[in-house]
Amino acid sequence: MDIQAPYYRQVALLMQVLPYVAVEREFALKGGTAINLFIRDFPRLSVDIDLAWVPLESRAIALPHIRDALARIAANLQQQAGMNAVLQANRSDEMRVVVTTDSAQIKIEVSPVARGTLYPPQEREVVGAVEDVFGYASLPVVSLPDLYGGKLCAALDRQHPRDFYDVKLLLDAQELNRPIFNGFIAYLLSHNRPLAEVLSPRWRKILLNPFTVNSAG
Repeated sequence: MDIQAPYYRQVALLMQVLPYVAVEREFALKGGTAINLFIRDFPRLSVDIDLAWVPLESRAIALPHIRDALARIAANLQQQAGMNAVLQANRSDEMRVVVTTDSAQIKIEVSPVARGTLYPPQEREVVGAVEDVFGYASLPVVSLPDLYGGKLCAALDRQHPRDFYDVKLLLDAQELNRPIFNGFIAYLLSHNRPLAEVLSPRWRKILLNPFTVNSAG
């Protein structure tokens, strides 16, 4: 692996940031980083930290709590040498911290729409292939029904090659079981777009370049 490559530097930064995220125990990791660094044996790089807010709270109660937790993460990261962390505040429901060093930038994001999880998160360690290259980290990760239920919806919604790639590995491993299907139904019902649009999307032509770039490693 080329240590000078931008994606390598981003994953290295992500691994530095994860312990500060893990302090906030009401967050759990989800999305591509959870799949490719904590579940699968590092089949592709993933460089953003997507978080679920675990407490099942109303929007009015949850958003201030989420913002306060992100503010604490940003403040702790800001104290680290060579690291700049900014809590985005362009909109009242924008829940994002941008973390930057001289050589890399990553984002920590929380959805303002989805709150709570179907099943309790599980404390997980990074897979061996990640630890061998980038070091050790552990933190709560959402359950597999939550993780892949959300990923299946994202694949239909965004039609991004990286989402299709993650789903392909799930299907190749023959791991699409009833709990994950139930997770898909739950996330489908909570989607902010009409069901018909998600289940019958306008299929986009997928170019090779996004797949090559975002699935490398």
